[in-house]
Amino acid sequence: MAYPVVFIHGLFQMLRDLPAAGCLAPVPVLIPDLPGYGERQNVPRDEVSVESAAACVREEMRAAGFEKAHIVGHSVGGAVAVLLAHRYPEVVASLIDVEGNFTLKDAFWSGQMARMSVPEVQAVLDGYRADVDGWLRRGGIEPTAARAAIARRGFDAQPAGTIRAMARSVVEVTAEPAYLDYVREILDRGTTLQLLAGERSRAGWDVPAFVESRAAGMSIQPGVGHMMMLEDAPGFLRIIAGLVAASRAA
Repeated sequence: MAYPVVFIHGLFQMLRDLPAAGCLAPVPVLIPDLPGYGERQNVPRDEVSVESAAACVREEMRAAGFEKAHIVGHSVGGAVAVLLAHRYPEVVASLIDVEGNFTLKDAFWSGQMARMSVPEVQAVLDGYRADVDGWLRRGGIEPTAARAAIARRGFDAQPAGTIRAMARSVVEVTAEPAYLDYVREILDRGTTLQLLAGERSRAGWDVPAFVESRAAGMSIQPGVGHMMMLEDAPGFLRIIAGLVAASRAA
């Protein structure tokens, strides 16, 4: 059965412009805004968390009529995917973890934002918006008009309060020993877990040895870093399509 594919965005909603539907057709695709993001920007800040995000994805799947799906979680979205798979295993056909947060070492962006006040996060966000090309270059990404437009829309997709609340939540969740126990339980159930990293950012991804040894595979997207879907969306989606096909065949 060709299950749908659900993408879960990271600390910033940088997946809204992902042309996934066309690249993965005829497989249905869902890219929901998590609480505090996009169409959900106005939810109370105490409802912005990794836990509420996992519940939101489950509800969005139900609303779309998806009984089960391949779950693709990027960065903070990887932590959301872990909680989704742990709490609602019946809806997960497979997990594709794209440089998701396994430990506090992975929460490099979140760790910085979690220690800031909301006005400080706002200042950082304003700085990104004022110099999008500079933000891209600092990430090793050659600026283009298309990439800058996507990044700018991504920065506008959530307020500073959302970023701070989600950053604090992912730091709290991944700091708990129980979090990696969730990953073990997911693997023990037989859920297929695929890992995907960018060539430039793989060395900084703190994947526990037991995760890498038990995963179905580690794919490397060549020539890109952590924001691979922004840097090379077609290449990213080709890899995702291949991993979904491999999971179906397993």
